[in-house]
Amino acid sequence: MAAVGVVLGVAAIVWILSNALNATLAFIVVLVLRPADHFPALAAIQPAKLVGLVAILSLVVTKLFHGDLRLSRAPQGKWMLALTGGVLASSIMSSNATASLELFTDAFVKMLLMYGLLVHLVTNKAQSVRLNLVLALCTVGLALLAIYVRSSGLATIEGNRAAIVGLLSDPNDLALLLLVYVPLFAELALGTRGAGRLLWGALLAILVAGVFVTVSRGGALGLMAALAFTFYDRGSWSLRLLLAPALAAVVVGMLLIAGVNDRSSGAFKPGQLDESAQGRLDMWASGLRMTVNNPVFGVGFGQFPENFESYARTPVVWGPRDAHNSFIKAAAETGLLGFIPFMMLVGLTFRTAYHLRKDEVPEDSPVERAVRRSLFPSMVGFCVAAFFLSQCWSWFLFILFAQSATMYEIWKPDQETSPSDDDLGTMRAYVHGQ
Repeated sequence: MAAVGVVLGVAAIVWILSNALNATLAFIVVLVLRPADHFPALAAIQPAKLVGLVAILSLVVTKLFHGDLRLSRAPQGKWMLALTGGVLASSIMSSNATASLELFTDAFVKMLLMYGLLVHLVTNKAQSVRLNLVLALCTVGLALLAIYVRSSGLATIEGNRAAIVGLLSDPNDLALLLLVYVPLFAELALGTRGAGRLLWGALLAILVAGVFVTVSRGGALGLMAALAFTFYDRGSWSLRLLLAPALAAVVVGMLLIAGVNDRSSGAFKPGQLDESAQGRLDMWASGLRMTVNNPVFGVGFGQFPENFESYARTPVVWGPRDAHNSFIKAAAETGLLGFIPFMMLVGLTFRTAYHLRKDEVPEDSPVERAVRRSLFPSMVGFCVAAFFLSQCWSWFLFILFAQSATMYEIWKPDQETSPSDDDLGTMRAYVHGQ
């Protein structure tokens, strides 16, 4: 087994070093799968930083070798720079500047690096398809692990909720991650036939099952929204009107089967909100007070939990608590300097994704069409779930930002290109001939 491990390790290293895109894909896979969380011995070599460094060096060498110094022209880029400045300013002016700056260099810089790598390396449809499929298959692996945790009796959070170690130790965060690529597999299943439809449908079922074993109500709402916007432009208006209640019934039924009633965060007395729901309201109110009292810089990047008690008013549970609302968290931690560019990135991603879904591109293959059309429902599902979760600084959201920027460049309308000199000459000759 050791010899097999060495051979596979060497093969992986050769593959990573073969080109910059492979190194970038490896970097993202490490960010998604978090191998150091599963195997603590790997933490000493910091695999994410190591592979990220290889990826950025490969990009620089590739750019210099080909003499290609062009930068992405997608509008998301300037707002990403503005967001970086806002987050850095909030870290410097933080209620705990040391902790905020450490989090900035350890977490936010990685997401910024990932964004820069993707927008400058994913430059054609084949590469965009490759990126999406790699990420989607990673989430399938995590869904299988969550299903195993639940089926083996290891799901003990609040009694019955499945989660994974490290950053995915919160079932809600795991559910949010899994639902992002549900629209892609749904589009692939709908756009293919025969064995292909069976394969994509099976992978779709695994992701959906993974969401439900987390018993996350926010994840279930995000899943329902993602599926609704995947199907909303298919079929007649009568079918669309039936879609929402049908999906709601299915989601509620599956939540009951998954055991949402068995969660230990029950209500205190009949008619009261349960502890989870009441706690969220307390966190949102505290976050809004942070924003009002610190409108420019916020309380500091990553410092919502430490400031919760200072701004709370008789919460149901005392102690450090996160926002459980990504938009309130962004505003409370970074103030207007961070919140405005953050929301601009969200808006630009929605706008790009909407046009990508509505445009007809006859030359697209079924897989390319699925990738193009799935970005919008993925973003809808993510934002619906993120309204109840603390995921504004999630690497998956920044992957969606990067994907919208790359796909903007790849699928931008032909009319944006200017006519060539030959075309202008032909037009002039035609006019003079007339």
